[in-house]
Amino acid sequence: MRMGTLGNTIQVLSAIFSSGGVSGRRQIIIEGPTGRLVIPVTPAKYTVGDGQKNKVVDITQVGEATVFGMPKARTLSFSCFFPSTVHDYPFVVGDYTDPTACVEKLTEWKASRKPVRVIITDSPVNMQMAIMEFSYWEQDGSRDIYYTLNFMEYKELNVPAANNDKPIDDATGLKVRPVDLDAKIKEEQANVSKGKALFQKGCDVMDIAKKAYGDYTHWRRVIKSNNLKSLVINNAGQIRKWVIKN
Repeated sequence: MRMGTLGNTIQVLSAIFSSGGVSGRRQIIIEGPTGRLVIPVTPAKYTVGDGQKNKVVDITQVGEATVFGMPKARTLSFSCFFPSTVHDYPFVVGDYTDPTACVEKLTEWKASRKPVRVIITDSPVNMQMAIMEFSYWEQDGSRDIYYTLNFMEYKELNVPAANNDKPIDDATGLKVRPVDLDAKIKEEQANVSKGKALFQKGCDVMDIAKKAYGDYTHWRRVIKSNNLKSLVINNAGQIRKWVIKN
């Protein structure tokens, strides 16, 4: 056994026995479109990323303020190796099959463009995910195949407008909106005239959002629908109509 393989073996054994030994059988299970794969060797570590799309804005007479955004899709990554069946490793806790079969299965699932479910036993990880990257290689002449897997959380979306069977618009190349969706958008649009009645000089778009929608958090809608370059409104007389959109 080469030194690189020995070092990897020691690292894996250390991780396994420090978490209760082989009898504890912490496993990583990937349930794919055509079956399941129990990772043969549990990685020494895994990493979960859980971000949030918060923004910092500068508000008049207040200074910097944090605007909370929606959570980002969680990510998961880990690296390990698929052991060759020519070895008799004592730390295999999953599917001890030919490494090539493991590679082919993961490659097939990634190419299918369908989500998989990743479960790490005795941990908080149980998520439906997309395989974002699958890299693998050989080293040390051991016939083991080393790999890195990166996943991103997958959420089911219900978007009827994206799946409608309406004809394509020649001008835009996009599908014509369903009639009911167009009606809904018209109902939700508010054409607010007499801008001076909405605000005074020196106020900002968060004030406009509060008056138009009843909530400061809709300030992005005001900026987008009126092509504003700044959060502060300095000249009310130049603005004759506000178009507030979703």
